[in-house]
Amino acid sequence: MTGRTLWIDASAGVAGDMLLGALVDAGVPLSRLQDAVDAVLPGSVRLVRADVVRAGLRAAKVDVEVLVADPPHRTWTVVREMLAAAALPDDVRDLAQRTFARLAGAEGRVHGVPPEDVHFHEVGALDAIADVVGCCAGVAALEVDDVVVSPVALGSGTVRAHHGTLPVPPPAVLALTPGWDVLAGGDGELATPTGVALVTSLAVRGGPLPRMRVETFGIGAGTKDTPGRANVVRVVVGTAPDGAAPLRAHQHDDAPAREDGHRHGHPHEHGHPGGS
Repeated sequence: MTGRTLWIDASAGVAGDMLLGALVDAGVPLSRLQDAVDAVLPGSVRLVRADVVRAGLRAAKVDVEVLVADPPHRTWTVVREMLAAAALPDDVRDLAQRTFARLAGAEGRVHGVPPEDVHFHEVGALDAIADVVGCCAGVAALEVDDVVVSPVALGSGTVRAHHGTLPVPPPAVLALTPGWDVLAGGDGELATPTGVALVTSLAVRGGPLPRMRVETFGIGAGTKDTPGRANVVRVVVGTAPDGAAPLRAHQHDDAPAREDGHRHGHPHEHGHPGGS
């Protein structure tokens, strides 16, 4: 128990590469994320960090460079086997499996097929596997006991996807949101399935920035630079101040916890608000 908490600010949207950038900007070594990704996808991708500007604000951008030609589509069964066989720490493996299981469940619900038979299409591409494994390794590296996520901006309007034009939020994103606070937050697709699956798998509850003594923070950029709206995810890491109730770790389950302490029962392809 470290008494540390991580707050994820997804009020401008979220995608896997945005969260990767925020974690690296908060101090997680890029090499640590690369090592975790290499355990699953040896020699297949390279993580590259750069500083960029989004609506006038500096942020870290982490790109996933694919090093192999024509990466295959994969079913959830195949991805699960890859994660099980990889030399990953148990906590990183468990978080990654949880995230992909949520994605498979959402895709299966949307398309009416069992999760085990879901083909991830873009979601199963090498860059998405790198996003999920890298983000899970980054959160584990921060050694936090509590993860909280803000209301997630999903966007509005329509998006062009593999199956045609879809409303925003697209079906798989919407399937990931029961029990979590969301908002439109702007025009276009602001949250990808991978991004929403990650924050709702990593977080144990939703809410505003908790009371804490801030240790570090990070800002991660999406691909688009939208005038008037910084296309970023922020993370804040801190500890409970003296005299405050200690933070308690929660066991993940399939029903998210909200700030009122109640649990709620009960993931489309990538759009590009920021990446995957």
